[in-house]
Formats: sequence, C-alpha cells, structure tokens
Amino acid sequence: MPSPFPGMDPYLEAPDIWPDFHDALAAAMRGELNRTLPRPYYARLEMRPEVGIVGGDEPRRIVPDVTAVKPRDPATARKAGLAILDRPRADFSPSVRMRLHGELLRHRLVEIRDASRGHALVSLIEIASPSNKRPGPDRQAYRTKQQEILQSETSLIELDLLRSGERLIGGPWFIESAGRLEPRPDYLVAVNRAWEREAGLEFELIVVRLEDSLPCIPVPLRKDEPEVPLDLQYVFQQAYDSGPYARGAVDYGSPPDPPVRPDQADWLAGCLDHWRSGSTVPE
Repeated sequence: MPSPFPGMDPYLEAPDIWPDFHDALAAAMRGELNRTLPRPYYARLEMRPEVGIVGGDEPRRIVPDVTAVKPRDPATARKAGLAILDRPRADFSPSVRMRLHGELLRHRLVEIRDASRGHALVSLIEIASPSNKRPGPDRQAYRTKQQEILQSETSLIELDLLRSGERLIGGPWFIESAGRLEPRPDYLVAVNRAWEREAGLEFELIVVRLEDSLPCIPVPLRKDEPEVPLDLQYVFQQAYDSGPYARGAVDYGSPPDPPVRPDQADWLAGCLDHWRSGSTVPE
C-alpha cells in the first residue's frame, strides 16, 4: 500500500520509526544506483555506529533507553574522602555502571566507488538521523565525517529528511542562508562536487516542502563525466512499500511526531482522508 503523502511521509520521522526507514531508504538507493551507474562505478552500503544520545538540558537516548545497572561499593566512597593521603590508594573510587539496552544504532550511508581505480570512494550519500541534528556525540561524529569528505577528492550528497532539530548540512554559513529561503523548506538536499572546491565550498541546494514530491537529484562521479540521476521519490516508494509502515507500525490516527505546522494541518488531514478512501493524494 502506498504512502498517504505525495512526498516525504512525516510519520516516518518519529524516533522509533526512523531507524528502520533510514536503513530501508539507504538500501533502496543502493539498489537503484547499482541499476543505473555506468561501469566501473558501483554503490554499496557502509555503516557508522551511533549511540543515539541527544544533548540539551536533559540528555536522553532516542532508541533505546539507558539504565543504571550497579553502583560500586558505597563504603569505598567513605574511605576515599581522606583529606591527606600518605600512600597510594588500592580501593577503586565509586562509580555507576551504565548499560544501553540493545546494540548501538546503525547509521547507514551509501558509498559510490570506482572499481577501476582501486575501489576509490567517488561520492558519499549521507542521510541525517535525529541524533545528528541535536547536540551530542552523534552530531560531532557527523561533523567530523563531513569535514573529512569536504577536504578530500570525494563528492558529498547530504539528505536532511527530518523537520526537527538543528540543520547540519553544508556548515554554519550554508545553514544560515538556507534558513532565509522562501517558501520555508521542510527538507533539504545538498550536493557538493569535489572539483568545485578550489575557490571555496559550493553547494547545489535542493529545497523540498512537505507538500512536494521528493526530488530527482544529480549524483556526481568524476569531473566532466555525466551525472547519474537518483529519483528520491522512486526509492522512497520502494522503501515504503516493502516496509511495515502501512501494516500497523505507524499510527496514522494520531498526529505525527514531530507535529506539522498549523498551516499544513488541513493538507495533512486531506491526504489521510484520501488515503483511507483509496483515492490518490490531493495536490
């Protein structure tokens, strides 16, 4: 069953749904690129582990929870409180052991490599996750990888399909400029070609509203070679249709998380009404 919406489905942005969709979308992009890329180029999935902890006044883990397991012997704390030590201590200081329920989150990204040149990385496609867009270790890891690629001979494509959190694609100047665009974008795609960095960073920005279809974007290979189109709406549909979202994993009877803007509420309700009746989504 197709998604209720003509483009990005806002219900898929919920923290408990997003990891599954993120993986499905990355896999669908890999499949489509391996169908369309000219030889000797190929696409493969790569993974970067994420802890899924977001910062702020009350740091929290998105999925799953954090639990305190066992404090070290409190008697040690009393013995460690001496003002003057005449010998090195042998008792360990007090601590609390923490355990994350479940494994680290898997942050999937798509690599395009050149088999004729030692499998060199030609382009990287990053899909932002919720914890990338909030203060914390995952945002820093994203930034580190971003700067590594921008200082290399690899082109970078960044997809931000999340309305919540702080923008991170491109960098501070890029984010500030994108924030002044009208109409206000809900989602952003940025393409940075490696050979256009000689005079500074230049990004091709594609802005997307929630009401729009997802764009067909260029995938750069080498300078002066034809760029490969990647239809994000097509791969979105593949990821959605093969997933559990219309089979009960998503509660379309409740508001999405995060909620849409007030001016989008009627449009969202209309999409859901048409979807339930089996009609096509409204324009």
